[in-house]
Amino acid sequence: MTPEERQWFRLELFCQLVGQTPRVLGRTGVMKLAYLLQTVKGLPLGYDFRLHTYGPFESDVLNDLGTAEALGAVTSKMVPFASGSGYGYEFYSGGNREFVRRKAGTAVSNYQADIQWALEEFGNRSAAELELLSTIIYADREAKQREEQLSMQELAKKVGEVKPHFTQQHIVSKIEELIQKDLLIAVSSAGLLP
Repeated sequence: MTPEERQWFRLELFCQLVGQTPRVLGRTGVMKLAYLLQTVKGLPLGYDFRLHTYGPFESDVLNDLGTAEALGAVTSKMVPFASGSGYGYEFYSGGNREFVRRKAGTAVSNYQADIQWALEEFGNRSAAELELLSTIIYADREAKQREEQLSMQELAKKVGEVKPHFTQQHIVSKIEELIQKDLLIAVSSAGLLP
């Protein structure tokens, strides 16, 4: 895939995510779905995600989302956070959506099952849930890369260091959920109830 083809592939993916998700997506939602699709399902997005305060992050995702918006393929609306402590963005399909679809061609169609999987499994999750789930997967993949096998408690401790606002009990419950979905590769499922 050439850099130009990859760019259009990314833009088309974002248009599909924004247009098909059961919940209105913000920046965090788009970021985490892109991470999950690249990391878990192997979509050739070519991003270099790093761990950040809000979980896996790649500034090029925001740049590409901005490009999609500049092209009119998606639109955004600034909205106050429910907590009242700032603002975020909500993304919607734009009037120039077909332009991106034509430019992207059929490459994204090869990944429709994976996109549907992401939307069904994660499309209705809050930004906070997506942050936690993607951080768990990130820490799991990092351990696998170091050829480490972790217990659920060890993984929960690592994630808790990054996400101290979540209780260990909550983190463990999400790890168990991901194990049941067969999405973790470095974590032992020993002790997990069937």
